[in-house]
Amino acid sequence: MHNVSRRAFVATSLGGVSALAFPASLAAAAQCVTSWLPAFLPNYLTVDCASKRNFQIFRQNPDYLGLAGVVSMTVVRGRLGSYPAGNLFLFPWIKPKGQLLKGRTWPASVPVNLTAYVTANPIPNAYLPLDEYFCRFVVQAPWTSFIGFLVDNPVSQFEAKFDWFTNVKLSDGKSIGIDWTSSNLNNPWFGGSHLIPSTDACNGKTWRGLIIAGLQQASHPGC
Repeated sequence: MHNVSRRAFVATSLGGVSALAFPASLAAAAQCVTSWLPAFLPNYLTVDCASKRNFQIFRQNPDYLGLAGVVSMTVVRGRLGSYPAGNLFLFPWIKPKGQLLKGRTWPASVPVNLTAYVTANPIPNAYLPLDEYFCRFVVQAPWTSFIGFLVDNPVSQFEAKFDWFTNVKLSDGKSIGIDWTSSNLNNPWFGGSHLIPSTDACNGKTWRGLIIAGLQQASHPGC
């Protein structure tokens, strides 16, 4: 996970360019959700079938694949269909070790809705922020309607001390590491913070709990 943790992609990200157009007063605002976005906090997250399949592919190839994760904060329309607010999406990306396996392919699934999906290729690398890449190029839905994070192998005990990492043992008996940062998706929803907070600030602690519960769902095989 440390290969992409604390991602320094803002300057090169497509979203980073557009963020420069925001007024300075808006970027510095202490409010949790900017005025042009609606407040949203569900009781639970739905997890589409494609994301469950993608989680299993990650489980089978943890040294070669990681997962980009996003949650829809509004009802969103993508190139293949519409998705409800409060859905957890997971999509694989190929780690450097996997990129060395020339000719190796891994199946990935893109949701059409909560139950239907189509096959696709994983994100080929981490040259752009992975969560934003998923929104822009995989589902082709507005990236401003999502919050983001990463799922990978558990981090070291040293890294786990930092607020932006959490190791979690899931119901399949195996652990994962979560990186709660996003270059561009989280700050509009969490008072300018690129980190989903671990405190009650902006309901960050609640959002972390919802995402972890969604990952527990994703860890169960089958749709």
